[in-house]
Amino acid sequence: MKSRKKLNEGCLRIFKFIQLLYEDKAYYDDVINIFKDEINEQSANNIQVTLNKYINTLKIFGLNIQKVNNKYKMLSSLYSINFTVNDLKSLCLLENSIKDESGSVLNDEIEQVIKEIQLRMNNEDKATFSNLINQKNYSFSFYYSNIKDQIKKCEDFCKGDFQLDIIYKEGGQEIYSKINPVEVLYDSKTAYLKAYDSIKRQNLEIPISNIIEIKQSCQKLNPTQINTTVVYRLKGRLAKTYKLKENEYSNGYDEEGFYIVVNKNEPYDKLIQRLLRYGANCEIISPKFLKEQMLQTINDIIKNYD
Repeated sequence: MKSRKKLNEGCLRIFKFIQLLYEDKAYYDDVINIFKDEINEQSANNIQVTLNKYINTLKIFGLNIQKVNNKYKMLSSLYSINFTVNDLKSLCLLENSIKDESGSVLNDEIEQVIKEIQLRMNNEDKATFSNLINQKNYSFSFYYSNIKDQIKKCEDFCKGDFQLDIIYKEGGQEIYSKINPVEVLYDSKTAYLKAYDSIKRQNLEIPISNIIEIKQSCQKLNPTQINTTVVYRLKGRLAKTYKLKENEYSNGYDEEGFYIVVNKNEPYDKLIQRLLRYGANCEIISPKFLKEQMLQTINDIIKNYD
């Protein structure tokens, strides 16, 4: 009977601890107060041992807890919700919409809601959500009714396979360029035409409101100009320590244990120079022409040492 009473008391302590965690009120002193009857005298060692015992118990059930300053934080929930990709995209849209308008009470509340939803994600959904955030490609087109026609025109150009002649303002000057259209991007303040300048060999993000004139040229894009996404894989220690760049996301590991990286819109010459530094631990998967170009570059380097 005595052991059953002790077990019931332990369960009640856990439930009180969980309640504080869900309410985000698990301050150290309040948590200690829950377990004070079980702590022998006031030994610091006994306090931490007792807390670790309960925290480790909760970890067994999938609840991840971390102490931040003077407060315990819950990083995952006792239960998870299955999210669809569209659900996660909607959350990404919502999170990105408040980034440039931080500080308001409403945005703080939205941010808190997103954090609480993330607690209910399983590991797979968390990884997908992180990848979607890193892609930074969200549609805020509903904000831009004043340039709706210009946006539609740019979107149509991106669906075609012709180069564009464009004049736009930058730094108070009018700039003329021939570009390869890629896509229309949005943030909460500006709509952009993302394009590749094949002469300067650089990516451009041109505010659509800054475009003075844009028209389709008679020159068609070839496959090497259209494709701006590169997939490569890494192995060995590099695969474990590699940090994704701003324009990259990962598809995880393949069956052979290679780390798959998807790179979007980095100039090919700069990308190849960077990947060459990784040596035998890096392999381009697609596009095929870039894989062949990198191989040719490697062969040219080897010839210098013949």
